[in-house]
Amino acid sequence: MAEFVAQALVETKTTERNRVQLTFADARGVKQTVTLPMRLAADLVPVLAAISDAATQAGPRFTRSPKALAVGRAEHERLVLLKFDDDPPYALEPDRAEDLWREVREEAEFVASMKAPAIQ
Repeated sequence: MAEFVAQALVETKTTERNRVQLTFADARGVKQTVTLPMRLAADLVPVLAAISDAATQAGPRFTRSPKALAVGRAEHERLVLLKFDDDPPYALEPDRAEDLWREVREEAEFVASMKAPAIQ
């Protein structure tokens, strides 16, 4: 049997017999469907998550520059909230927020004192 090298997951569906169908396509558009019992599909979730985590950590990591940021406080808890763009806010205990403030201030002062990089 020839090896099928999937490039894309093109369809997923469940059947009335408690099974999951996954249809994959290769680079030429040839499709193959795999049918698994729900229990086996559930067993694959942590395996695929671990593989995915390893793949994202091994790849390039880019620095993000948020377009918007906001700082606030939780309404009914002693937490400082830090929000970037449309992401959910980070909640920090007051001591941790002070540590972050101190470290950000020190780094900002250092970076501000650096010479601008030469454009090549």
